[in-house]
Amino acid sequence: MSLAYRLGTVAFIMAMMALALYILTAGILGRRIHRKSLALFFICGEVIQWSAMFLYLLYTVVTGQEDMPSAVFDTAGYLLMALILGLMMSRLHHLPLLHTFTAAILCTFVVNTANNTMVYVVEEYSPLFDRQHFLAFVRLDVPYMLTVGVALLVAAILKRSGFYRYFAAMFRSRARGILTLAVCLALTLIMPLQQLLFPDLTPDANYATFFFALIVVGVFLLQFAAMYAAGQDRIKAQEETILQQQAHMALLEELQQEIRAFRHDFTNLFSGLTLQAQEGDLAGIQDFMKRTSSYFDEKLGSEIAQMDGLNNIQFYPLRSLLATKLAKMRQMRIKGVLEALRPVNGQLSMDTDDLLRALGILLDNAIEAVPKWEGQVRVVLLQEEKELYLAVANNYEQAPDLSALAKKGYTTKGSGHGTGLTSYRRIVARCRGCATRTYLKDGMFIQELHIPAA
Repeated sequence: MSLAYRLGTVAFIMAMMALALYILTAGILGRRIHRKSLALFFICGEVIQWSAMFLYLLYTVVTGQEDMPSAVFDTAGYLLMALILGLMMSRLHHLPLLHTFTAAILCTFVVNTANNTMVYVVEEYSPLFDRQHFLAFVRLDVPYMLTVGVALLVAAILKRSGFYRYFAAMFRSRARGILTLAVCLALTLIMPLQQLLFPDLTPDANYATFFFALIVVGVFLLQFAAMYAAGQDRIKAQEETILQQQAHMALLEELQQEIRAFRHDFTNLFSGLTLQAQEGDLAGIQDFMKRTSSYFDEKLGSEIAQMDGLNNIQFYPLRSLLATKLAKMRQMRIKGVLEALRPVNGQLSMDTDDLLRALGILLDNAIEAVPKWEGQVRVVLLQEEKELYLAVANNYEQAPDLSALAKKGYTTKGSGHGTGLTSYRRIVARCRGCATRTYLKDGMFIQELHIPAA
């Protein structure tokens, strides 16, 4: 065979490995294949794999030793490819690097293990051919093409089963994410360590079966752990929902008490009105009506407006969150105003958890930023046909620096704070079509969020 054919074959199998890694990583993350990023990863994968092979050949020439398995250099190259793929996926899909890098490491383990199994099966059971080119195609190209097929099949199964949702739950906690990364790294390093410690071990059917079973067990354990983590998060969310319901009920009870007090006061005031009417005191009656109207607005107007606004929010998780925050404002003697003049539903392009986290961050920041006396927070929700307009405004003692708000970690609350706005920007960046605006107007700091409808 010519040198050009051999180099072309090596380049082809390297391209197949890069393709399998990209396809499976996209499947684990639940994302579609992006052609430009795939082409860029092809180039990076070829460069890294050729470099790993060149370094291995250079090592054998310089040292004169061939006891170092090539899998050690290959694994180092694949780990570098996983890092690059994780960076690309993180930037492309606005996901945390720990999440995407772990997915790429897991895919490296699955793809390499499947590839070694395919290579052994083809070498063991394929017949011999007289034509060298056809034999090279069967023994070299076919196993790597089968590896791509396995990657496509596994990615399709994972997408259909919704594995990416459970896998994402592992990274809602940094500790769980680091533990998941450590497990995936350990799985990836099993094969090169085995070749390094037992270089004379000859692959056979038991060898292939063991590593194939390792894929199944490893993925199953990760699936189980991810489902458990998602279940724990769901329990925590339910507990928070119960607390929000309790806050809503407390608001209703407080409104009921205000109505009872107003009824008692109104009875006394009405007795005085009857006497004025008997005496024909028209001016006194008019003055009474003005005082009663202002008294009603002071006692019950804002509470009834809040309840009307909450009743217009038909998306219950959002209503519960707002009820909780409004109750917190009342406890802190902050004037909370909610305006939702139209029904608000949950048919939005933003994930529910992301919506609640984003609004929660804005409300918490507003509550902490208001003055100690006469603090005011205003929340506006306007549901339109194509989007939900959401705005949170608060008064302040010291005007924030709008130019510094875009900087990571900016805060006016001292050390230990400043992560809220960073998380908020990351959440908004994940939602396609979302737009934000921040500005100062009439002594109020206003943050707007436009969320497209689903």
